[in-house]
Amino acid sequence: MSSLRLTRVAAAAIAGLAAAAGLAASAGAQTPAQPTTISVAPRVLTAAPQKSPVDFPGVAKARAGQPLPKGYVAVARDVKIARGTEDAFAALRMTCPKGKTWRTGASDGDIGLSVLDRRVTGKRSVLVLASAAPSVQRGTTATGTVYSLCR
Repeated sequence: MSSLRLTRVAAAAIAGLAAAAGLAASAGAQTPAQPTTISVAPRVLTAAPQKSPVDFPGVAKARAGQPLPKGYVAVARDVKIARGTEDAFAALRMTCPKGKTWRTGASDGDIGLSVLDRRVTGKRSVLVLASAAPSVQRGTTATGTVYSLCR
């Protein structure tokens, strides 16, 4: 077999694979994409001596169900992420009441929390990312609350 024959066979095989890939792509394109929708509720404040809604990492005295320590305020925002075909995240700003600064953050439910600001020490307002837990399947809704602890 000549090298020219091998080249033609290889070209025909590649063309066949490309056509098959095009059919698979067009079959996938016929499925309508479902949007991911996100809703974030306004902030709700919980101040001492009310009970802490969750355990706050790094603050030993702020435990779920126990009274918040004197001078602390918990800021809560409810988040709902209805997962569609594409992943999406909610970037939101957690703002402490006037005269308070951000100490730590937490979340509960099917929502996870990541801090986006590089430095948070002494800041009143911190940018965070809320995301659906990996266990939440596409087509379902993740619900939970994002918290920040301020003092």
